[in-house]
Amino acid sequence: MITLFDIPSTAPGSAWSLNPWRTRLALAYKGIPFRTEWVEYPDIRPVLQSHNIQPTGKLADGSGYYSVPAILDIDDATGEVNTALADSFPIVKYLDEAYPDTPRLIPEGTSEDQETFARGYIRSILPILIIMIKVGLPKLNERSQDHYSTARAEDLFPLFKVKRVEKWPWSEEDQAKHWADAKKALDALDEKLTATDAKGPWYLGDRISFADFVIGASLIWMELLLGEESEEWKNVTTWNGGRWKRFIEGISEWRVKGLKN
Repeated sequence: MITLFDIPSTAPGSAWSLNPWRTRLALAYKGIPFRTEWVEYPDIRPVLQSHNIQPTGKLADGSGYYSVPAILDIDDATGEVNTALADSFPIVKYLDEAYPDTPRLIPEGTSEDQETFARGYIRSILPILIIMIKVGLPKLNERSQDHYSTARAEDLFPLFKVKRVEKWPWSEEDQAKHWADAKKALDALDEKLTATDAKGPWYLGDRISFADFVIGASLIWMELLLGEESEEWKNVTTWNGGRWKRFIEGISEWRVKGLKN
C-alpha cells in the first residue's frame, strides 16, 4: 500500500496543497490504492527522515530541504519497502514504472518536456502563487501557520523584503495588480495549450499526461483557497473562453477519487 504524505488544512477535504495534488490526481487516475498521512509543516522534516525519504534540495545553510508530496510504497505481503520518494515528478515516473498495468502519465518520448514543464510551472504562475500564499495562510492549521508564513516570506524576500507573509503589502491596488498579472500568466498558458486544441483539451491534445495534473492541481488549489462561490474564482472560470472551468471539470472524476484516501 502506498502512503501519500500531505499537509492538512481547514479547506474542504483537508487536501489543499498544490504539489501534493499532482500526486493525488496521478494515483487516482491510475487507480492505485493509497492512504494519506497528514503532516503539519514543522513535522515534514522529522517524519520524512524517519522513513528514509531523501531531501529534494538544499537550504541556504546547506542542510536538506524536505518537502511533500512524498510517498512510501510498502509491499503488503512482505513488509518490504518498494520505494521511499519525494517530489512529484520522480514519483510519477516511479508509478509509471512500478505499476505498468496502469495508464502511463509520461508517454514514451515526452519525459524531458513533461519534467521541464512541471519544474517551471510554479515560476510561470508566480503572481497566482503570491495571491494563494496570502489567501491560504489563514486556512492552515495553527501549528503550520507560523512555519508557512516565515518560509514563504523567505522564498519571496527579494520581492517583498519582509520576513512574514502577514507583512506583505496588500492594499486594493496591490491586489488588483497581482490579479492582473495572474490573468497574464494564465493567458500565456492558454496560448501554449491552444497549440494542441485541434487534437483535444489536454496538454498533449487527445490524451491525459502528467502535465495536465500539474495544471489541474493548481486550479483545484485556487478553487479551494479562494472558495468556489467567490467572485475571484468565478472570474477565473470565465477567462480564456472558459478554458479553466472546462479543465477543472475534466479532471473532477480523479479529484473526487483522490479525496477518498
